[in-house]
Amino acid sequence: MSNPETSVVTSRVWHGRTALASLIILALGVTVGIEGVGVLGAFVIAIVVAVVARKHGSFRDMGFRAPESWVRMLGTTALYGIVIQLLFLMLIEPLLERLTGSPVDISSFDGVRGDVTNFLILLGIGWGIGGFLEEFTFRGFIVGRVRWLLGSGAAATWGAVLVAAIPFGLAHAYQGASGMISTGLTGLLLGAIYVLHRFNLWYAIFTHGFINTVGIFAIYLDVDRDLGNLLFS
Repeated sequence: MSNPETSVVTSRVWHGRTALASLIILALGVTVGIEGVGVLGAFVIAIVVAVVARKHGSFRDMGFRAPESWVRMLGTTALYGIVIQLLFLMLIEPLLERLTGSPVDISSFDGVRGDVTNFLILLGIGWGIGGFLEEFTFRGFIVGRVRWLLGSGAAATWGAVLVAAIPFGLAHAYQGASGMISTGLTGLLLGAIYVLHRFNLWYAIFTHGFINTVGIFAIYLDVDRDLGNLLFS
């Protein structure tokens, strides 16, 4: 008969090793300047853990549970996404740019301005990679594994949210210092949404998707800079 205490220790070691492996891959990706590869590598680890090692963490454990109401969830996350993105475009990012002396660099998205085809392509990427892949990896996987490793209490939970937000920000190094900090803060908010909605990952996924939708639409309309100048001319 297996010892329950031994099983808990074994699971905790497993969670610790898989979380550490994903964080190392993310760090390596950032270090060599290919953040996307690091995120993809961490995502692959998360998939392997969920599919192959189900006793240590399944998709449901990561938060893939149907919400009580899909309509309410969509309305709530749309509101979150709109408010968060406008807050960052109009207030947080202009403040960060003044504090760091470094503008948020989104020049890689300039091809979207006024181009409906590029807009739709980036919108799909924003939901598929930004909304689903990143939230599955950073919130569903890393927060869950680190939280379990630290003990699953309140301090462990919010510590895990912080741990996941740091590499999330670093993975956006191509946006410059202000962009990394802004993305890290967004990661904290997404982590808080994930926790406050009882670790239901759909809330984080759809909030992230709506955040990206508002941001991409602002770039397409070429009003993102204007929004940043509304309060800071």
